This record gives sequence, C-alpha cells and structure tokens, in this order.
Amino acid sequence: MGFRLGDFAFDRIQLGIAENFNDEILYGLFQLADATIEVTAESEDINDKDGNLIRRRWKSKSGTFTANNAMLNVNILAASSGNPLEISMKDKVLEMPKIELVNAGSTITLTDAIEGTIKVAGAYANGATGDNYELGTLASATEFAYDTTTKKLTPPTVTGEDAPTKFMVIYQTNSDGYKVANTVDKFPETIKLTLKALYVDPCLKGYVRPAYIVLPSFQPSPEASVATATDTQLEYSGDLQVDYCGSEKALYYIYFPDEQTQDVAA
Repeated sequence: MGFRLGDFAFDRIQLGIAENFNDEILYGLFQLADATIEVTAESEDINDKDGNLIRRRWKSKSGTFTANNAMLNVNILAASSGNPLEISMKDKVLEMPKIELVNAGSTITLTDAIEGTIKVAGAYANGATGDNYELGTLASATEFAYDTTTKKLTPPTVTGEDAPTKFMVIYQTNSDGYKVANTVDKFPETIKLTLKALYVDPCLKGYVRPAYIVLPSFQPSPEASVATATDTQLEYSGDLQVDYCGSEKALYYIYFPDEQTQDVAA
C-alpha cells in the first residue's frame, strides 16, 4: 500500500505543459505562481410556503484556473490571442518595423530596409516632433536622401536655431524573429494543461513531494493585459470545461505519486 496523505501545503509550481488534443506539446510555462483553481456550482432550492429551505439540489459545476506568470511570455500572449505564434523559418522571414535615431549632420546605413517604406521626421531634445521629410535625390532642408546601392541614408540638412538635433527613421524590414497577432475574430483553442507542483508534507522534514494537476479541457481566456514594467506579472487564466471524452466528466485531476525529493529551488 502507498503512503497516506493528509494535510499538506503547496510550495510552488515547477512547470506547466500545454498540449492539443492530437497529443502534441504546444508550449511550456516555467514562471507560473499564485495559481488558483476555483469551482462553483449552481443549485435549485425547494422551499415551503413560508420560504424555509427544505432541500437544496445541486445541478451543475463550473470552474476557473488563474495564475500569474512572473514575466511576459510570448506563448501566453499567443494563447490568449487565439492566433499561433509566428516564427521565422529558413524559407520564411517576417516583415516587421524598425526604428533608428540618427544625429543631425551624420549618416546611417540601412542594410535591411524595404524600399519605399522609409519615413523620416525631426526630433528635439525636449521630446518634440519636427517636420516629416520626403525622399529626394539629394538631402536638403526639406528632403532626405537614400542610396539604394550603398543603403546609406542622409538626413535633411536643416540649419538654424530651430533645426532638430536628431532625426527619427522608421522603416519595414524582413527579419528573423517572432510575431504575435491579436485579431478580433480569433479566440483561444481548448487545450490540456498539466502542471507539476511541489508540496510540503509536514511529516517529511527537508523534502518536498511532486503533485500533478491536470486540467483535461482548459480554454485560456482571451482577456490579457500587456504591461512593459520590469516587475510585470502576466495573468494566465481561463475556464475549466467538462472532459466529455473522459469516463469521469472531470473538471480537473490531482495526482499525488509516492515520490520525494530534496527541498531545493528547482
């Protein structure tokens, strides 16, 4: 007979793995914390003529899963958007914007600019934005120049007290990288989410045990906030759906294997 588990306390989530229903791993989550599973139920009350409760009949259950990811995660952003994460491949690059700042009186080489996409505007030390300039054959007070052979951009030759100190250059480029698109007509797909958590057994000093939390039918929420603060936590949440393909119609499973490991950060 295996061990008997009574009181315990979860210590942390070590990692989570999301899978589709073709048994393919979609992504891993390694910074999840503060996870909560909440199950609610709907009931129907039977009362007497004076409103006294005679019997409460529970009809259905529903659940949610909420956790915080310690950092921004492109997999979570893609999952909440309902669009797959686009990754540049050997035969496919992604078109994306690029921004450069160039000092007045100097030049810059744009080796990766897509022709016809370059825009230039003045920038001042106090944050003000100056004029927009057109592409010309030679740089002048009203135009910038771009040599398609050497890829060298020469900013406008503006002079005087009101001349900008720098120029903003924005253009499109074909680049390796990632792309997340959040479109209004796409929503997250239902997945299977398996979490490996570590918990403390008060009768087992200096060690922790693993537990596996399985959400067999989980739909991530399409609602997400993208913050750019350095201490950002990105919420990862969604709804527990009934696992109709399983024999138990479960919202979740928690497995407690008879294993133990030293209590060290993992």
